[in-house]
Amino acid sequence: MPRSLNNLKFTKMIRVFSVAVFMFAQCVFAQVNVDGIIAVVGNNIVLKSDVEQQILQYQAQGLEVDSSMRTQVFEELLFQKLMLHKAEIDSVEVTENEVSNEVESRVNTFVTQLGSEEQLEAYFGKKIYEIRTEMFEPIRESLIIKRVRYGITSSVDVTPGQVRDYFTSFDKDVLPEINETVEVAQLLKLPPANESAIRETNSKLNKLKERVLKGESFATLAILYSEDPGSSRNGGLYTGIRRGMFVKEFEAVMFSLEDNEVSEVFETDYGYHIAQMVERRTDEVDIRHILMSPKISPIDLNDAKDLLFSVRDSILDGNLTFETATAQHSDDKNTKYNGGKLINNNTGATTFELHELENAIKIAVEDLEVGAISEPAYVKMEDGKEAYRVFKLLRRTPAHQVNFKDDYKMIRDMALEQKKEEAVEKWIENTLLKSYVYIADSYRSEYFQYQW
Repeated sequence: MPRSLNNLKFTKMIRVFSVAVFMFAQCVFAQVNVDGIIAVVGNNIVLKSDVEQQILQYQAQGLEVDSSMRTQVFEELLFQKLMLHKAEIDSVEVTENEVSNEVESRVNTFVTQLGSEEQLEAYFGKKIYEIRTEMFEPIRESLIIKRVRYGITSSVDVTPGQVRDYFTSFDKDVLPEINETVEVAQLLKLPPANESAIRETNSKLNKLKERVLKGESFATLAILYSEDPGSSRNGGLYTGIRRGMFVKEFEAVMFSLEDNEVSEVFETDYGYHIAQMVERRTDEVDIRHILMSPKISPIDLNDAKDLLFSVRDSILDGNLTFETATAQHSDDKNTKYNGGKLINNNTGATTFELHELENAIKIAVEDLEVGAISEPAYVKMEDGKEAYRVFKLLRRTPAHQVNFKDDYKMIRDMALEQKKEEAVEKWIENTLLKSYVYIADSYRSEYFQYQW
């Protein structure tokens, strides 16, 4: 029977979504109770509340949960525990820095979505350091699971012939419609602060340091003067900080301080700081800091705009390519060395449906011809910095029904994913033959895909 492209995409979504969301639910929402062990895989247990919490997460995403879905959720948890069991046997590990970096990345994502650290704390009813602490172990496990799965699938590949066979196996009458997509590159210019503004900022921070050394409260000064929205209301305090959680320039200073010592003024990508050590423990510290950024004048901002007009003219005259221009002039570290191509965070690809673009970008490119470059446009970024940017429309693909020619990469990716799933299925079957698994009596009647 011909297969449905949509069903395959849903199956993949369940597998990927389950690992990501379950780990997040475990670390922030779940209050662990020993409410009944319903399964054991090696030394790893599954609680009834684990299944229920995952079900709640799917329902929160608008998915309808029936008995079949509930069984699939339970089996997915068994699969995760099986990979953790195999990781213990094979000594698969991740470093503390890897985990800390991922924790910080997740926290930053949540802060961006909710608006501030205070709103994140209010949403979960926990302090930010508690959220970080509770995320650490579940995220460590999720990274180990990813590493085990990579070991299973890293050697899997597909040939062009296999991709064509995969595509021809689908029912052509139900192939989905692909919405219009675009590929966009940007060149972002942040105006550098002039020397006078930098000296003024350093002077202000040095005066604040002197006030602290004379007995004033660092916390109070941070509340009054720090420009870090994530910590200023809390007196500049960050607690439970481990190596790898902050930028290296900040950590170099932070881990060099003694208790209550105040640093000299130092610079990071975020601006200029002074920091005070609150408490040092074996592998983590509590620290306060005050952040200030040199003020950007209207003249500085206009200079950035003029520079982009000049660069744009050089590109249009054929004296410079957009790719070279981004490498030489762009201040967007994420796109500076890939030709300026914007990355779709939802897919990891460089293509966007128009509704997925930031509204200002959508307005700038929706009427551009392919290859055209927009005029410089002002932008105020999430961190409050002001800049100008130009966009180039690299490609526009009209809405169409999925076909082998235009959508080869997408079809290849799906064919490869199916082959990886087949490799995982074979791995599960083989590993189960050598692993201890216990399923509670009340759950043995479930219709499982595998012989747990």
